Amino acid sequence: MKHILSLAGVLAIAVAAPLTAQVIQPPFAGVYAFADLGLVPGVPPPYGGITFKRNDNNTLLIGGEANAPNGAIYQIGVARGTSGNITGFVGTATIVSTAPNIDGGLCYAPNGVLMYTTYPTHDLGQIRPGSTAPDRVIALGALGINGSTGTLAFVPQGFAGAGQLKIASYGTGDFYGCTIAPDANGTYDVTVVNGPTTLPGGPEGILYVPPGSSLIPDYQYVLISEWVAGEVALYQLDAVGNPVLASRQPFINGLGGAEGACTDPVTGDLFFSTFGGGDRVLRVSGFGVCGSFTNYGAGIAGLNGVPTIGGGGCAGRGQVASIQIGSGRTGALGLLALGFLPDNVGVLNGTLLVQIVNTYFHLLDGTGSWSLTILLPADPAWTGLNIYAQGFYIDAAGAFGVSATNGLHVTVR
Repeated sequence: MKHILSLAGVLAIAVAAPLTAQVIQPPFAGVYAFADLGLVPGVPPPYGGITFKRNDNNTLLIGGEANAPNGAIYQIGVARGTSGNITGFVGTATIVSTAPNIDGGLCYAPNGVLMYTTYPTHDLGQIRPGSTAPDRVIALGALGINGSTGTLAFVPQGFAGAGQLKIASYGTGDFYGCTIAPDANGTYDVTVVNGPTTLPGGPEGILYVPPGSSLIPDYQYVLISEWVAGEVALYQLDAVGNPVLASRQPFINGLGGAEGACTDPVTGDLFFSTFGGGDRVLRVSGFGVCGSFTNYGAGIAGLNGVPTIGGGGCAGRGQVASIQIGSGRTGALGLLALGFLPDNVGVLNGTLLVQIVNTYFHLLDGTGSWSLTILLPADPAWTGLNIYAQGFYIDAAGAFGVSATNGLHVTVR
């Protein structure tokens, strides 16, 4: 079993664990490379899940004091080299939200809710944007999910099972597919729809391999961090996006404390945290690049505050990306403005942030949400292309009867 470690225990593991033991396995050795970024300043070990802050490519979120009642999610800036690869951390981490017993799972739902898994309490926590404590906690045992988690991740566009929430149990290795549905409070209900597939090694991190990654066919594989095994394993996917047990192939071994996993939206590098084993963050380079989504400017508040705009999928040539609107007025008529340059023009007591080339009229759904899915051209001329977007909505509570999102900057890779 994975135990909650005392500080003394953590330090003992940090001293005992060889920090150079990890080895990328054939045939991936020489194609992929890792770098040890060390401890995250200000984050108390052991570490839990890891992800990049929504639409902020230069801020990393990571769980601290994982598996303990005083666990929390921290944020810290990252430093990038001339190639864009992250080389270290900037300043000292600060707390974003409490997250009691946070474990290896940490990711964003489509509307910006931050989700995390817990151990040994076997829950799924949900934190709305701006909250500093969980807004909803779901007991996973009540859903028929074996304990205790473990980890979670959403399946990206293009993969089998796209849009499903995957949840894996550390204790049993059971891997489930779930669907989510908005509740009345800005969080989500969860329903199990497939699984379990049972995996070895104590799964703690899930990463769907981005397209364009050497030696790994596009949209067909997932990497799993295995805490017990001290490995990261590669699995082929079945028809619903779950790992096929018989396909397991070691990708990295000798990694004590393998925990959470995420992808750098700028470079495509894999990042993972460790629980024990030195409590650090490691970077693996060589994966395909999916481009990035970054917010800019200010929107116009309406009935539910400023509507949100974010990106999803893979902003890479020949890949499927999406622009997602949330927190708008239910059923509101609106338009999405798109262009290739930003703007800064005062309109309607707010700011037009896009030099408009095209618009998409639409209605927000019953949760105040809408999304546009785009198949990006494979033409090399699209590499480095910048796309800018902003949504405007009829909203009696907004200035001049209109609400608006801030801007979304999409960089295609």
